[in-house]
Amino acid sequence: MRKLKRRHPRRLPSRLILIVACALMLIAAFAPRANAALIRYYDMEGPPTAPYPVNLGSHSPALETGGFTVLDLRAPPLLAPTVQGPIYPAANTFVRPEIPFNLAGPPGTVSLGTNRNTDHPNFSVDIPFFSSTGIYDVTNISFAYSARGNGYAMVQVYMSTNGGVTFTILPGITALTSPSPGAQVILPAIALGTTLNIPNLVIRLNFTGAASNGENPQFDLDNIQIAGTIVPEPATVAGGLLGVLGLCWHQRRRLIRLRALPAHVRRVR
Repeated sequence: MRKLKRRHPRRLPSRLILIVACALMLIAAFAPRANAALIRYYDMEGPPTAPYPVNLGSHSPALETGGFTVLDLRAPPLLAPTVQGPIYPAANTFVRPEIPFNLAGPPGTVSLGTNRNTDHPNFSVDIPFFSSTGIYDVTNISFAYSARGNGYAMVQVYMSTNGGVTFTILPGITALTSPSPGAQVILPAIALGTTLNIPNLVIRLNFTGAASNGENPQFDLDNIQIAGTIVPEPATVAGGLLGVLGLCWHQRRRLIRLRALPAHVRRVR
């Protein structure tokens, strides 16, 4: 009586564990790290952004491009920063020399200069971070400035959750006391997670306290850095994980079929 050859059961569970482990390692390798990164960097270099004489776009080495809006909020100071306002008049802006502080890349040649600051008591820079799910975790903001002739004396950070229609004040106000030719300013850190899950996020730097109305440039701004983390959207991570799992499963099935072929056929393949 011929003895039947015992077939060994497939080790499916262990292989599945290996496939899942490999997929998770790949996803972890490509997912953004939790440490802070430079999201935006505004060094005012490049072709002018009309109607202004300097470029208002974000540049390398930042992770993202994107411009900012310069606003002149003429309402009473206690109310102005909480609402949207008119565009800052280009006639009161100038090309000024580079401020050699807070550089994230090579030194440039220009900064954004302003004059008649008391005519524009709330000089604001609005930086939008729009996304479909609110993936920006902004934690640190810094910039370089140069003040002459009693230009702006204070800066405070505001946040909008509705695309810049209204704003709320974030804790901390920073005095701008360094004399010309300039200084680096690191604003109070934003608490981790404060800006997450806000699809229409706008961060505002609001400059106030000007005491001079001269014709010469009185306040220059340069090298704005916005740091934090771009958190991946859950759908993107899940889709990537499923894609890697599918690829691994497809390769496993190919290997099983190849092993089932006779030895001489495998050698030909």
